[in-house]
Amino acid sequence: MVSTDTMRWLDRWLGVPLCFLLSLAARWRGRWMAVDGARPRRVLCIQLAEMGSLVLAGPAVHWLQARGVAPWFVSFARNGGCLAVAGLVPSERIFLWRTESPLVFAWDFLRFLRWAWSQRFDAAIDFEPCSRFSALLGLLAGARLRAGYTHEGAYRGRLHSLPVRYRNDRHMSENCLALAAALLPGEAPPEAPLAEQAWRARLPAISDATVGKRVSGLLTRCFPLNAAVDSLLLLNPNAGDLLPQRRWPLQRYIELARQLLERYPQLCIGFIGAPAEAAAVQAMATAVASPRCASLAGALAVAELPALFSQSCLLVSNDSGPAHIAALTQTPSLVLFGPEAPLLYRPLGQARTLYAALPCSPCIRASNQRRSSCDNNLCMQAISVESVLAAVAPVLDAAVDPDRRRPAGADS
Repeated sequence: MVSTDTMRWLDRWLGVPLCFLLSLAARWRGRWMAVDGARPRRVLCIQLAEMGSLVLAGPAVHWLQARGVAPWFVSFARNGGCLAVAGLVPSERIFLWRTESPLVFAWDFLRFLRWAWSQRFDAAIDFEPCSRFSALLGLLAGARLRAGYTHEGAYRGRLHSLPVRYRNDRHMSENCLALAAALLPGEAPPEAPLAEQAWRARLPAISDATVGKRVSGLLTRCFPLNAAVDSLLLLNPNAGDLLPQRRWPLQRYIELARQLLERYPQLCIGFIGAPAEAAAVQAMATAVASPRCASLAGALAVAELPALFSQSCLLVSNDSGPAHIAALTQTPSLVLFGPEAPLLYRPLGQARTLYAALPCSPCIRASNQRRSSCDNNLCMQAISVESVLAAVAPVLDAAVDPDRRRPAGADS
């Protein structure tokens, strides 16, 4: 696997000189930067790294589709399930870039060039806030119109023919809409909430009977003493190594689960996570020591998560991909923020956030390539178990039969 740190290193030390050289070429050869007034019809959307960012681009992509602009997507292969769930584009319009090894990564670069040139894109949108690699892809794909962010501290030369200012005081869905609008001057998109509503109305319904049966069977196996799981709460501790600064202390998830199970005797709790997190998540579920708590980590594919969320009453999660996927369903969520600002990255839909807003936050920003030297995330530690309990209580009190709820602090 090509690590995130390796990609950042290459993006900086190889990306900067490439951006400089290709910008000089663009200046000397005006045809590289030529922009005519023709309306684009085929646009390449570039969003490589994170699942959540793909979801946040949804309203912008839908707005373009509604105006006759056909989108294609390139993203890393691990995001394929999220693209399928979000229903942004048909599968035949997606190029999934593999990152299993440097050799595979380089081979897929050549495959991407061949694929992109065969599609004859007339426009590209670089949804990455400050990646130089993504900016290069839009140029190398041959698109005459290339919309991308300008950002202080992130040199990308003149690779974007339609530079758009990246706004730290706007939600990412609004930033994405600004990029889409750059391709269609004179056609301003609606306000972000209206754009989100229009996109959400077009989301594919969760109706796969096979997936539904698979999820129901999983819950029956995990909670054998509760064959009918009336009230399921999901916890996503995000126990992996990617951006550990975003992680709420794992022991607090364990304590949260214990207190919720004590207060709500009919509640079941499922810990979720990626396959690589299965061992750590299983240890957390074991530590809770309750037959009404189980690990579901690694049991379902990303594309199956909406079916699981649809059978739960609430998701509590760190800021991560599953929190944004939950926003595609009717399931409410509580998302814990610390090193990133919810103003920019909160999930869409019925998501509430908890944010301590310490003076050092946010330390993970687009300008530093989402990399922080912090090894003691006080911003997440400042969120107490009690504050999370208080935030979830209204949702659970409404979802759970109040006559069967044990008052807080009561003896078991």
